[in-house]
Amino acid sequence: MNPDRKKAIPVMTVILAALVIIVSPCTAAINIQASHDCVLAKGDRLIITGDGYHNGSAVIWGIGPSFFTHGIVDADSDGILTWTLNEKVTEKLRSGPLTIIVEDPGQDRIYSNVGNDSAGESLLTIADNVSVLPFDAPTMDIPAALDLADFLKNQIAGSDTDDSYLLQTVYVEEPTLRLSTVELGSPLRVPAGGCVLVKGTMNMAPGNPIAVRIYDTSVIEKTGHRIPVRAIDSAITGSGDRGNTWEYNLNTAGLVPGEYLVEIGWDRSAISGQNAFILIVSGNENIMDKSAE
Repeated sequence: MNPDRKKAIPVMTVILAALVIIVSPCTAAINIQASHDCVLAKGDRLIITGDGYHNGSAVIWGIGPSFFTHGIVDADSDGILTWTLNEKVTEKLRSGPLTIIVEDPGQDRIYSNVGNDSAGESLLTIADNVSVLPFDAPTMDIPAALDLADFLKNQIAGSDTDDSYLLQTVYVEEPTLRLSTVELGSPLRVPAGGCVLVKGTMNMAPGNPIAVRIYDTSVIEKTGHRIPVRAIDSAITGSGDRGNTWEYNLNTAGLVPGEYLVEIGWDRSAISGQNAFILIVSGNENIMDKSAE
């Protein structure tokens, strides 16, 4: 073998190794775990998982209407990092797009951008502590939040450092629960002692407590109070191709013929994630079980 070729092999190996190190941030990825796909119902946990972050850590920026957060998250030895916005934080978010930017500091492990908060005002600075953009996070509307996110990603991409970023948008919504087995505006009629499966979809994550309450409408009319005629029950939740689901096997056993109000909704709010329908329990038909599709 040519002696010069022997010398070239170690050199080529070093070059390839260096290329792997430089390219590795570009192989990073982020995964969003929200209520469903990239939709987050307020009050649900938002989890960001990243892999391929072999430079030790990453800054995660969250920018939305009236919301700004940032923080350095350490990666483990495998380059995996996890960042969570808990329920107490997300229930205060405003509806609209929430931009998540994960910034990798590059091989030099120096971040080109820094966020500072002081006296209610947020300040975006570059690495040498020079002010770039002051902004008031609590008053940001959707266009201002999108502009700030766009400015930040351009700042990262245009910096003289080797920083890189990945961006993902999560859409924040009010918790909602829909009925698919009861016609809007029409009562559900069930013979006394019969059962009916009521179900629907929701934008909340499976596992959310969905309570079922049944009231006698005549009592509501006379007293103005809603007193459940039986113990509060829970619906079963799950996930589907077109959204998350809930279902409840409504058994009229023990209910005397009459009119009832059935409320089904998120147990953490009296306003959000709620729905209701009128149930007519009749005593003339034969007792039967049925499933409303």
